[in-house]
Amino acid sequence: MKKLFFLNLFLVGFSFCSVGQLNTDTEFWLGGTVKFKLSNSLKLDIQEQFRFNNNASSFSSSFTEVGLKYKVNKILSFKANFRHNVKANKKNRVRGSIDMNLNLSKKQFPLSLIYRLRFQNTNVLNSTKRYTVIRNKIGLKYNASKLVDPYASYELYYRLNGKNEFRTKRLTLGLQWRLLKELRMTTFYRLQTDINVKNPDRSHIIGLMFTYNLDVRKRR
Repeated sequence: MKKLFFLNLFLVGFSFCSVGQLNTDTEFWLGGTVKFKLSNSLKLDIQEQFRFNNNASSFSSSFTEVGLKYKVNKILSFKANFRHNVKANKKNRVRGSIDMNLNLSKKQFPLSLIYRLRFQNTNVLNSTKRYTVIRNKIGLKYNASKLVDPYASYELYYRLNGKNEFRTKRLTLGLQWRLLKELRMTTFYRLQTDINVKNPDRSHIIGLMFTYNLDVRKRR
């Protein structure tokens, strides 16, 4: 019953995806993150990621991101991020964002609910262009075994800067793998679609991400 319930949630998520005439592409995202646990409530993240488009054959962008996360309690946390993005079209960008995260789980129950509210502002370097977005993301994770946890999430982008409308939606299905005690691997499929634009783009994204957790407290 639990497996059927999780499968139904996946199908409901797919029903939100539009089926009109779109410009489609397939992308591949590859990245790695090192997480430094500074204290019981404070964690520093450094991430590097590379993205390829045109059916995963051409370099699209890469970025370096630094984030500092403060955990208030078992449920609530806040995170500040700074990203420098290198684009293939030379229109490099810098982005700052603030996250509020909620993680609702219960002992002995395999499903956990995850919600993230993100406010982000992006500036195109050597330009006056600016993009301010509010992102709402909700997800479910299923504790399937000691090796892997499947998860699903749905996210909506709301564009500000005088636009004041939804501009992007994302549906993600993935697996989180425990390779070693400190090392995790995430594999996912993401369907990203533009909203409220004349020539919308749709991207089928395949992702492979690695995360290494380092407890700095043990080295003091």
